[in-house]
Amino acid sequence: MLTNDSLLKMHIPTLISLWRKNKKQNPLSQKELAEVSAHLLSLQRGLTGERTLVGDGYMENTSKLGAYLLYYWPVSYMQIYWAAKNCPGLQNLGGREISILDLGCGPGPAATSLCDQLLKNGAAPKISVTLVDYSSKAVDLAAQVFSADLKSVSTEKIVCDFQKGLPTLEKKYDIVVMGHALNELWKKSPDANQRRLDFLLSLSKNLSDGGILFLVEPALLETSRNLLSLRDQLIQNGFSLVSPCQNQADCPALKSGPNHTCHAEINWKPLEPILSIAKNAGLDRESVKMTYFIFKKSPMDQSAPMESVTIKQESTAVAGKIVSDGMLNKSGRVRFLMCDGKNRIAISAKKDDPRAKEIGFFDLKRYDSISVTNPEIRGDKENPAFGIKPDTNLKIIPFA
Repeated sequence: MLTNDSLLKMHIPTLISLWRKNKKQNPLSQKELAEVSAHLLSLQRGLTGERTLVGDGYMENTSKLGAYLLYYWPVSYMQIYWAAKNCPGLQNLGGREISILDLGCGPGPAATSLCDQLLKNGAAPKISVTLVDYSSKAVDLAAQVFSADLKSVSTEKIVCDFQKGLPTLEKKYDIVVMGHALNELWKKSPDANQRRLDFLLSLSKNLSDGGILFLVEPALLETSRNLLSLRDQLIQNGFSLVSPCQNQADCPALKSGPNHTCHAEINWKPLEPILSIAKNAGLDRESVKMTYFIFKKSPMDQSAPMESVTIKQESTAVAGKIVSDGMLNKSGRVRFLMCDGKNRIAISAKKDDPRAKEIGFFDLKRYDSISVTNPEIRGDKENPAFGIKPDTNLKIIPFA
């Protein structure tokens, strides 16, 4: 569960103040909650379902931008914080000035979250951030967040439409981050993902050696699978995947069928006013979901898979990363899907199995790494599947 909200909490008064356009920082009134919740529902409906607001300039709408600032800003902040915390490549950049390019920055949650974590960990003596978005209102708000809460970070503002090309960027960046922005580019184009790939590859000249490309997208089926496809193509073009896995082969989710995705889900009890806004709008905000990948510019060993699975009748061991929620089937078994870097493998247990309960099987979460010894063999070499039996052992490494 996401429990470390202390850094986010520091920004809440600033977000409220910017929304109100004054310096008052007291809690939202019932009238204000109702106003924000109504605009949030309009924004949320436009970003899911038929996604009519995607790529439609909603950041230039004052009401929708306000709802984003008080609700989606904190959610995006925590997504970036959690993913960055679990990426050693981001934590080991330190000892020098770090430059960040935030593309599609909106009001700046991604860059703010990265700077908070880098400064907290002492990873950089100095940080500079370039904020880029089509919306001048959003970029201005992002700059104001930094001016109020992160005075030591130098910022540059650029307003432009990526789909028409980026302006000339005079320097290289240690981190290029795009939070929920890729899916909004070329939305109506039949070759949208190819255009997005070309766009990302063009950014490589602006990445420093060993630089990080950090991509986060919504955990919807279409947006998630589009990012999985871009993941494979970026690896083929020399990028190295460093998180949430280090599997440099094609993603098994894409070849497992059109309804398979790979996304993180982290339990979270949000701070106020996010909690009250969600409750007022009738939205569930008990977890944070996203599909994300973090790449390095320099190539890694392409030959090593993430994990391996060995199938032997006498002494079986299986290892991988959990990539699904627990699913109860008609026969009364709880099943998880595990990725070993090559395949998605089912591992299951009867819903009331005492050994499964004892070893923590029913408590598994997405992206937990597990190793299982002496499981029941329920599949074959072509379609491996495993179960829990009385002498099965399970080791869990939680994805914190």
